[in-house]
Amino acid sequence: MLEQLTLIEAGQALGISPDAVRMRIKRGSMQAEKDAEGRWLVWVDVEQAAAEREAEREPDAIGERDLEREPEQGEPGAEALRAQIEALEERIGELKEERDFLRRQVDTLIFAQGMAAQKALPNPERRGLWARLLGR
Repeated sequence: MLEQLTLIEAGQALGISPDAVRMRIKRGSMQAEKDAEGRWLVWVDVEQAAAEREAEREPDAIGERDLEREPEQGEPGAEALRAQIEALEERIGELKEERDFLRRQVDTLIFAQGMAAQKALPNPERRGLWARLLGR
């Protein structure tokens, strides 16, 4: 059953903050309108929200059930997943180092191009600018 609720009431019904409700309104995923006093009134299916919150509290909720069950044959266990996460985190670190190295290379190349362009400039004032930038 749809009801019109204030931001605070809607947040409580949905189990989220009033700011999250505001963001949903802004994205268009929730319908709302302002009342005569300028307050947002949000349309919320209270029964559905209560059912979803109840399902989250049940011990058989999907997340808890998945953590408690034994892995099926061919499925990686918790230790295998932890090892995979650790390997992926190491790879992320390596990629970040490579990214930083490449950024330094690009900066060096840009600087070298600027120097070459400066030497090709006929205007002595422009050459002086580069000399000042280089500290020469």
